[in-house]
Amino acid sequence: MSLCQDYFPTKAYVLAEKRLGSLLGRERDRLDALARGLGRDHAIGPDNLAEQAPFILEFAQEYHKAYDSYLAAVLPQHPRPIQCGPSCGNCCHHYPMSVEPFELVYLYMNLRKRDDFLSIMEDCQIRATLFETLLNGRLASEASEDEAEDGALHDYFGRWKPCPFSNSSGDCGIYGLRPVSCRMYFSETLPKFCTPEFLQTEKNESYVVYMPDNVEEALLGISEHYADLELPESYFGGLLSLNLYEGILG
Repeated sequence: MSLCQDYFPTKAYVLAEKRLGSLLGRERDRLDALARGLGRDHAIGPDNLAEQAPFILEFAQEYHKAYDSYLAAVLPQHPRPIQCGPSCGNCCHHYPMSVEPFELVYLYMNLRKRDDFLSIMEDCQIRATLFETLLNGRLASEASEDEAEDGALHDYFGRWKPCPFSNSSGDCGIYGLRPVSCRMYFSETLPKFCTPEFLQTEKNESYVVYMPDNVEEALLGISEHYADLELPESYFGGLLSLNLYEGILG
């Protein structure tokens, strides 16, 4: 899997990068000011999560729009067209990591309105428990935590357990709400090669569309303001942790 690529600064790319940078910069400044006003290091905590929820939801939605514009600018620069399409869903058998805390809040606040909310939480628990079991097994044999996590992620994919938000046809049931960690993953090869047996072979040409360093730096500054919530970066584990704050969300 190719992890990154340097993009040519076309007009569309420059505009998309500026939009992302400006949006993230404003939010980072807002959270910095909020933390100073509260007299603490981090702006968001259990005490003001409900109060800040409307601002978080608005920002997360704009962030996803800005990232989608960035994708529209950079994907045409890849040498081969993407093969991803409706009802594929093979990549939705991974265990998503690196989900930003405000994205977790955004998704959770939307999911809690659904009639199947409790079922979703149960499905997240099953997947989080499976990954934890696989990770503990790897920690007993791998030389480092990073190697153990990489191994556990590969083991999880090999179990071929679909995301709880994938429907029976392989489509995403929360497509408009999905985090950037889902939006950034693409393949130049046919879906049949996006399976465990081909994942680490030359027949699989998948890649991740990362953002420029300055944008990633601003994103890190924003996410640090959520540290007091103690949310894991994993998709399913993060949603489960937010469920602990259900009583204060109103």
